[in-house]
Amino acid sequence: MSIERKEHVEVVRDADYERRQQVSELAPSTQTVIVSRVIQVIWLLTAIVIALLGLRFVLQLLAANEGNAFANFIFQITSVLVAPFATLFAPATATNGVVVEWSTLVAGVAYLLLGWLLTAVVRILFGGTRSMRRVRTIERSR
Repeated sequence: MSIERKEHVEVVRDADYERRQQVSELAPSTQTVIVSRVIQVIWLLTAIVIALLGLRFVLQLLAANEGNAFANFIFQITSVLVAPFATLFAPATATNGVVVEWSTLVAGVAYLLLGWLLTAVVRILFGGTRSMRRVRTIERSR
C-alpha cells in the first residue's frame, strides 16, 4: 500500500508564549483511493441486485399480478439473475396463489457472497485505505 506523507510545522508567537504545532498526515495515495471507490461501486451493485431480488421474492410471495407493468418489469429484470438457480428448488405454491420461490433467496445469498468475495480480492490485491494524522503541540512561556 502506498501512502503519501505530508508534514508541516505551524508556529504562533506572542509576547508571552510561543506555540509550535507539528502536523504529520499519512494520506492514502491516488491508487488507494481509486481501489476504495471500486470497492464501494461493487457494494453498490451488490445492494441493487439484492434489493431487486428481495422485491421479486416479496411480489411472488404476495401473489402480485404478473400482468401489472411494474411487477412484469421486476420479474423480467430479475429472471436473468435467478436463471442459474431456477432449477435448484421447485417453487412452493399454496392454494391461494402465493409462491415461495426458494431459488430467489438462494440467488440473493449467492450474489451477496460474490460481492463480498470480489471486494476481498480487490482489497487483497491492491490494499485498503488507511490515513492517520498526528499533531504534536509544544507551548513555551517566555
